[in-house]
Amino acid sequence: MKGIISFLKIRKIALLISLFYVGIGTLAVCSIYPSDPLYGDWGTYALFVTFPVSILSCGFRYADSEILWIVFVMQFVMFLTTFIILSLFIKNNPKT
Repeated sequence: MKGIISFLKIRKIALLISLFYVGIGTLAVCSIYPSDPLYGDWGTYALFVTFPVSILSCGFRYADSEILWIVFVMQFVMFLTTFIILSLFIKNNPKT
């Protein structure tokens, strides 16, 4: 458990960026239908900004709008992928 916590502490910036980016994409995908509570023009713009991480779940949402849990699973996989890619590029110096 200490290994996971130290891994996340070293890569804190990559974690926060990927959490924010994929979170905005998830919120936008869950707000693309007029019957959704957060529906608005902002969803289209957010989908364009987060296009690389939300394209698969957006396509699934247009195909079947009733099942949202699969969208969350897809976005979680995209979060892990984005975090791993960002952690390779962003190197933090641990404060020791």
